[in-house]
Amino acid sequence: MKTTKDLNVSGLQKSFDTKAYSHQGWSGRVRVVEGDPFHDDYAKWDKQGAAKDHDYGDINLKDGK
Repeated sequence: MKTTKDLNVSGLQKSFDTKAYSHQGWSGRVRVVEGDPFHDDYAKWDKQGAAKDHDYGDINLKDGK
């Protein structure tokens, strides 16, 4: 799956908030530097796929999930 800024996302999964005890969106690893796994960063998106506290772009959940 790719973000709207054409960055690869891997390991996408539902994010679980232990305080609210419910799923609060999505999380995954973003490949910031193409072909270099040492520059992966973890990012979160809301339930609709909009970026939360990062500038890596939104995800389109209808295409990938």
